[in-house]
Amino acid sequence: MADRRGKRALATALGAVSVMVSGLVTLPAGQAGAAAAACTWRKTVWDLPAGADVGTLDGYDGDRWAVGITGNRAWMGEGIVNARGTLWDNGKVALRVSDEIPHLNDVNASGLVVGDTIVGNEFVAVTVDHDGTTHRLPGDPAWDDYSADLVSDNGDIVGTATVNLKSRVVVWPAGAPGTYRVLPTPDVGYLHLQDVDAQGRIIAQGDSSVGGLVWDTDGQWRKLASNGTPWAVRDGRVVGGLNDTDAAAEWTARGGLVRTVGSGAVNATAIGGNGTVGGHRFVNSQLRPVLWRNGVVSDPLSTVASGFALDWLGNDEQTLVGVESRRPVEYDCG
Repeated sequence: MADRRGKRALATALGAVSVMVSGLVTLPAGQAGAAAAACTWRKTVWDLPAGADVGTLDGYDGDRWAVGITGNRAWMGEGIVNARGTLWDNGKVALRVSDEIPHLNDVNASGLVVGDTIVGNEFVAVTVDHDGTTHRLPGDPAWDDYSADLVSDNGDIVGTATVNLKSRVVVWPAGAPGTYRVLPTPDVGYLHLQDVDAQGRIIAQGDSSVGGLVWDTDGQWRKLASNGTPWAVRDGRVVGGLNDTDAAAEWTARGGLVRTVGSGAVNATAIGGNGTVGGHRFVNSQLRPVLWRNGVVSDPLSTVASGFALDWLGNDEQTLVGVESRRPVEYDCG
């Protein structure tokens, strides 16, 4: 499962990259059509609650459940007013919270929603029922604030606690309800948890002195090689982008660089259940979503809109999920 709060600005950020390198980065002749499309992808725009006209996505379970934010377009810019956490069930709104809190940060295949709310002027980690009822997760009174950011399909919840302006990674294990453990955490001023896989590996982005990080099952944090930013992890495979070269990349669970992905690739953002990698690349200076296998284009997604920000691949790799024109959208294999 993944916390994609950092992806709310993905389309804007990628558009900015397009402006910077437009006309400079193109695919070698023939590569744009290197692989025939495996599917004719058919778009479904997800529902929005009554009165809302925009939405973002923050977490998706790979099959059914998703969480994000819905609200109204700000008068200026890309902001959202009247923002409310929202839960979708197969693209239909199952819950929209009644106020700005609780925040809904992630959801797993069992429909377990995690996030945070405010108690006594402090943020605290919670699980959220599908009627909006919250249940506080245990924490240390010495923490200034804490949040539940990710949840794996086995029910392990991962979050961060702040102590004296420093971040600490916290796990609430599914096998020991009512308990938590604090992981050894790099001494950084900024730490954003990005994803967790079924085996408990965690990827995160630290400040500029550290960069991308992966927590492996041996209980250690390691930096991603070659100054990388991680976006997704599944079964020990990490994908993301290289900060210095605007190239998509794959790493091992120990942070070793496996490969950079394709010419003109900007970022790898998703991994499907069968190992296909999704992301974005330039085709004749236009940024487009794409699927790769083993570093080679497996589907150029020619029937998918160029403005679609591909955030997740379904477990069966028959569904693409993301945001297009400021609406949650899925494309299904036809």
